Amino acid sequence: MAGQSSEVLAHLIETLPGYAICLLSMDGVIQSWNAGAEEVTGYTADEAIGMPFARLYSEDDIRAGRPTEDLQGARTGRSENERWLLRKDGSRFWASTLITPFNDPTGRTVGFAQVTRDLTQRRAAEEELRRSEEMFRLLVASVQDYAIFMLDPGGHIASWNIGAERIKQYRFDEIVGKHFSTFYPPEDVAAGKPERELREAIRDGRIEDEGWRVRKDGSRFWANVVITAVFDELGELRGFAKVTRDVTARKQAEETQRALLEQSEARLRAEEEKRRAEASYRSAQEANRAKDEFLMTLSHELRTPMTAILGWARLLPTLPPDEPTAKEAIAAIARSAQLQAKLIDDVLDVSRIVSGKLRLTIETVEVANVLDGALEAVRPSAAAKQISIRTDFNEELGTATLDPTRLQQVVWNLLTNAVKFTPRGGRVELSAERGPSDLKIIVKDNGEGIDPDFLPHIFEPFRQAETPVTRVHGGLGLGLSIVRYLVEAHGGNISAESEGRGKGSKFVVSLPVRAIRAVPAPVAKTEEETHFEQLANLHGQHIVVVDDDGAGRELIAASLRQAGAKVTAFGSANDALKFVEQNTPNIIITDIAMPEMDGYALQRHLRQKPQLAAVPIVALTAFPPSAMSVNEREFDMYLRKPIDPFELTERISELVKPA
Repeated sequence: MAGQSSEVLAHLIETLPGYAICLLSMDGVIQSWNAGAEEVTGYTADEAIGMPFARLYSEDDIRAGRPTEDLQGARTGRSENERWLLRKDGSRFWASTLITPFNDPTGRTVGFAQVTRDLTQRRAAEEELRRSEEMFRLLVASVQDYAIFMLDPGGHIASWNIGAERIKQYRFDEIVGKHFSTFYPPEDVAAGKPERELREAIRDGRIEDEGWRVRKDGSRFWANVVITAVFDELGELRGFAKVTRDVTARKQAEETQRALLEQSEARLRAEEEKRRAEASYRSAQEANRAKDEFLMTLSHELRTPMTAILGWARLLPTLPPDEPTAKEAIAAIARSAQLQAKLIDDVLDVSRIVSGKLRLTIETVEVANVLDGALEAVRPSAAAKQISIRTDFNEELGTATLDPTRLQQVVWNLLTNAVKFTPRGGRVELSAERGPSDLKIIVKDNGEGIDPDFLPHIFEPFRQAETPVTRVHGGLGLGLSIVRYLVEAHGGNISAESEGRGKGSKFVVSLPVRAIRAVPAPVAKTEEETHFEQLANLHGQHIVVVDDDGAGRELIAASLRQAGAKVTAFGSANDALKFVEQNTPNIIITDIAMPEMDGYALQRHLRQKPQLAAVPIVALTAFPPSAMSVNEREFDMYLRKPIDPFELTERISELVKPA
């Protein structure tokens, strides 16, 4: 068995690759040579056996006595080293050599056993790693723009580079071993920021942060910081790599840029505010100009009929009653008063529109009757200018649900404008048709037309194509703006068309129609018949009139007396209260605005008297509805000045008709 083991060992040594194994004599001559030795050195066994082992050493090592030293070392126990050796072809290889004594069975040293391994590749790799580590060390040590250093697991500084010294002002011997929180501002240290960043670096592998850091001299700089947790191959934390860069200049540049941007935005805002202010100023100037023109126009329009009223009123007493001029004077005064009332109504309509208090009274009406009513109202002025009015109504107009008074106002305004701006002998057309869901009313003329530049402003209030001084036609410039509002209040729209001056104009009103059906038209009464019935209805009625305005009070009293009523008139509420203590009239008419006690207070006092509980009380005022109190709903009727005698008697007769 021992012999077989020896043979196996010998065979293993002989064939073992990568290991040069040989026996040396006491003086260093090669006695045996295995296959691994041939592989490593290039010498065959025939060439190597009998050759001094020193031939594998370089000439420098031979001159330095390295072979003798190695054998001498082996004699005392063993010789182990790493050095450059030579192959047969003269090339070098880095060898690890072990030489040990070879003893005979008696224990006497008879030679040496040498084992050599080729470690050239390992040495090259180690050298490369060494050079790389050296280069990295030199790189880290020489970088001046970055503070690069290591922290131990507790956050204490373990290394330091020149960049860290330059940025933070500490020398290595001053800072090594100190906690890295030294570089943080006191408020960050108090908040636990350094420890929090280490925990986050351990958890996430790294953390990047920007913030203020503190130098040795106490000054602050804005830093970009990256902390990376370093683990060994077993996953144990070995420390942290920390890289800090001073980005104060960038921070300042950003702050400067932000400040410039804010300044630029502030400048743009200021310019925008300036533009808005200038636009507002121009709008205010335009509004002021429009207001001035409106006031000039209003003054002109009110003074013109007032001239006729005052002039004829002064002249009328000097004329004999049967003088034809006297009748003309009365008619002129009536026309002028009606014109003034219309102007005031337009102004009040605009006030209601602006305040949002204009309301529609919706009912189902015959459309053709509303159009005919507007048409009849404008025929006299058309006839005076010999203007023909043609109509074209669709047979299927039927009825519609709308405010008849306001629709008639719309059509009357459009027809009046058409007549006003059409020369003598011209033509005006009124047509109406309905589709499945809308009603179209068209007013067309062959008159003066509309300038294209003014057409976009045609429906704006107080806007007129003529100036107040040079204009030929009257009016306040409110009619079309009121028309537009009334049409839009019905859910419709209105448009104006004109090819230019001298080419006529066309206005198209489109209204949604919720209900249309054909019904027989009622038979209209003549004006004379209506007025006769109004006057007749008041016979036997005792009416109390309370108004502090003497002229208005006398007009109302006279109109009621003409209708056959018995009238008792008072200039104050207190006088009226004294009278009704002993007398019970059929109707009480009171003004709203009076000194000492107004109409509201009078109404409350009257309602407290049992004998007057069923007596109708009528409110009378010159105020517009927007200025009235909610108490007006407590009156049985509401009449607005100026008072038309026929309308007055007609409305009062409605109160005394049997239910």
